[in-house]
Amino acid sequence: MRSIWSKIKNETVQSISLVALMLVVLCGTAALVVDLGTAYVQKGQLQNAADAAGLAAAHDMPSATTARNTAESYAMKNGIEAGHTTATTPYNGDPKKVEVVITETVNYTFARVIGFNSQELSARAVAQQVIAGGDAFDYAVFAGGGAASFNGSKHTFVGSVYGRDGVSLGNNATVTGNVTCTISGSISQGNGSFISGSVNSNSSAIAMPDFSDLIKEQGIVCNNQTQFDVAVNGKTVDGPIYVNGNVTINGRVRGTGIIYASGTITFLNDNILQTASDHILFYAATGDMTFNGGSGVCVGILYAPNGTIRVNGGPNSTTYGRIIAKNVDINGAKASVYSNAADLDSLSTLISYKLVE
Repeated sequence: MRSIWSKIKNETVQSISLVALMLVVLCGTAALVVDLGTAYVQKGQLQNAADAAGLAAAHDMPSATTARNTAESYAMKNGIEAGHTTATTPYNGDPKKVEVVITETVNYTFARVIGFNSQELSARAVAQQVIAGGDAFDYAVFAGGGAASFNGSKHTFVGSVYGRDGVSLGNNATVTGNVTCTISGSISQGNGSFISGSVNSNSSAIAMPDFSDLIKEQGIVCNNQTQFDVAVNGKTVDGPIYVNGNVTINGRVRGTGIIYASGTITFLNDNILQTASDHILFYAATGDMTFNGGSGVCVGILYAPNGTIRVNGGPNSTTYGRIIAKNVDINGAKASVYSNAADLDSLSTLISYKLVE
């Protein structure tokens, strides 16, 4: 009898030990499923908060103090406790970038059984402020889909000239920069022409950027010429204006903004007296652009990414800015283009924000 009782007692102890072991295994499994699952979900929430905080902070650059405050504020709106967010700008020396790092501690429940009490989680995002532009805007004259042709004589171009399918300079033309085309084109110089920079007929093709959606999103939308005239006459244009259809420019457009037409743009007045403070980007999205020069002066950028820009110049037809199009056709004598860094002021009004890391 004693032998049987002893056997039962031993089996009971073994059963209890087995149950205890199974409980440990179950708790370990629960730790993996519940606690690690909770950590995974919280990690995703931290990343969403870091992304949102980074994009919000990018809107406030280049003010580093404001950007850092905004990052922490947005993180708190997404459930992050104060003091758990660090924002760094400039990031890697770039004042247009901000890095946001969020750290939090997750306290475990079941994993305590196997010796794990908590885990520190972190999420990181780098957001960038992007000013519209592109390689095409590095040139005084740029023909991205065809040739840059200069008919007549005594043209002056302060800056570089690019023609994907070739560049043809008239007599006595002066280029104070480089002249470039791809292997599919050629560069011809008229008698007495002068190029101060390099001549390269083996360049790679350069893409033409498209800002249409960004302009429509950020700008004033006009549905016809009448609405456009109301928006610009006697006013200063310091942001984008988006016009559905064609646009005719009859006089000075003040400011440093953007005039966008989904169709064509025509400059009618041959005496458009822009001033040095006017840096407008005239953007004909799908059609051509015609500048009937005479004694006209345009300060800004003429941009027709899918069409031809024709400058019918007179002896004082001058563009203080850049001419960028699929094809460029400059006619007449002394139709000159002078580019400098201030020409790009209009692009600085068109800003987007994106996550880069």
